[in-house]
Amino acid sequence: MRTGLLSLALLALSVRVPAQYGTAPSGYYPTSYGGSIFTGKVVSGDANQNLTLTYTKGSKTETFVGRLVKGCNVPTTDGSKRLMNATDVSVGSLVTVFFQTVSRKENGKKVKENQIIAISFSEVDGKKIPEDKWLIYNCRGPGYEVFRF
Repeated sequence: MRTGLLSLALLALSVRVPAQYGTAPSGYYPTSYGGSIFTGKVVSGDANQNLTLTYTKGSKTETFVGRLVKGCNVPTTDGSKRLMNATDVSVGSLVTVFFQTVSRKENGKKVKENQIIAISFSEVDGKKIPEDKWLIYNCRGPGYEVFRF
């Protein structure tokens, strides 16, 4: 398990410039993770844990909607950890989400959903975060670590 999480950190090394969809390099990841990432500006987060991002290049805009599997483990100022929910993510932040697409049944129909398993911030409240301060926040519940990349 720890190897898989460390691999997420290595995956993030490939995420240096804003670009919509990306693919993780080969490595060791959690069993169900296929290496998909999306980088974009946060448009909204809601109480159902859905996070909406957009990426614009020229006249084309791509929209991504994903749901946090669980809250993201983030450190607090006193050194403890808390779970960050989709509504806690600042609108306008530039983020990279690590996600997997899964199918589930809803009202008897098969529905595809992008499940966000980790998130990384490169700009918050209009302020760029220096690359040496970028972290990956795991969104798979308590017990998962935060990594620098």
